[in-house]
Amino acid sequence: MTPVTKVSAPDTYASALRSWLLAAKMAVQQRGVDADALLREVGLDLNDVTDPTARYPAHLGLAFWQRANRAIGEELLGIDVALQFVPLNFNALSYALMASENLAQMYLRLARYAHFITDAADVRFTIEGGAGKLSFTGDPALLAQVDDATRWSIFDYALLSVVRGSRMLFGTEFKPLEVRMQRQRPGTEANQAKMVRVFRGAPVYGCEDNAIIVDLATLDKPLSYANIEVVKASEDAMERNLSSRGERPLSEQLSAVLKELLPSGEPRQEDVAERLDMTLRTLQRRLAEQDTCYRDVLNHTRHQLAMQYLGSAQYSVGEIAFLLGFSEVSAFTRAFRRCTGSSPRSWRNQGDAGESGDLGS
Repeated sequence: MTPVTKVSAPDTYASALRSWLLAAKMAVQQRGVDADALLREVGLDLNDVTDPTARYPAHLGLAFWQRANRAIGEELLGIDVALQFVPLNFNALSYALMASENLAQMYLRLARYAHFITDAADVRFTIEGGAGKLSFTGDPALLAQVDDATRWSIFDYALLSVVRGSRMLFGTEFKPLEVRMQRQRPGTEANQAKMVRVFRGAPVYGCEDNAIIVDLATLDKPLSYANIEVVKASEDAMERNLSSRGERPLSEQLSAVLKELLPSGEPRQEDVAERLDMTLRTLQRRLAEQDTCYRDVLNHTRHQLAMQYLGSAQYSVGEIAFLLGFSEVSAFTRAFRRCTGSSPRSWRNQGDAGESGDLGS
């Protein structure tokens, strides 16, 4: 029997969908390594779970991945996993992404529902300097438990999966303006060439973040498989799933409540705290522990929703102002112009967005 190694849990809780770990397990097995034995070493067993929404502790998944990296000794294992398996395979999220109106909406949904995949990472989509930026960050407490090779491998997988998914929906001509990576340049010329080949351009190594930069024309091009009804059904399924999980970060729970209440006007903090089954003082204290506050979450939620609504022809600017809880269209226009340098109509019609912050009222 394979001995189980005690893997200490970090001072944070995060989980991830079983589907990602299954892809990693299959990639490890294809290289002649006993993946089940490595999983048992860290206390995981994937063979007796059939629920597609099943989750596992993220720190155990990282521990498995680190053992696999060391056993296989391949510098670009994360790249190989992304190449071998079909991207966009995350159940309800997969359907929502594939049915998106354009890549901008796809990236916004990925950012909004990233915690459906794993709450060990955050994804943000913003418009900066006339281009879209999709960035990935990991839970520092979790990443501190593994070595550089493992951290880099995880982000290699995430970035290439998004690029491949974008290429599948947009067309083979899809090419990011830039791919930024925190990892160092691969150690061999063969691996450097491989990175250029899979990303269709040399990534920028040693960056402060992991991100994909895409031009506005590419982001705005209508996609062939767009289907609003499929998106709505998939988003409803994900909202139900996320609402049933109490381990979500408070900022995510707060954002979900705000999305429900904003069409009735900007909600009072006291009312939101009541919906979250806590006092106002507790809400403020717990948000402060996450280095944020009610106003920051409100502004960020409004900003994300504004970009999503403006990217679709479903709502007029006046309707969007109402959905975001603004009492007047002029108040929405002023707030949007402050954070983007452009009016909502100009952003929608011309993609004329400047530096993007969060949407304050």
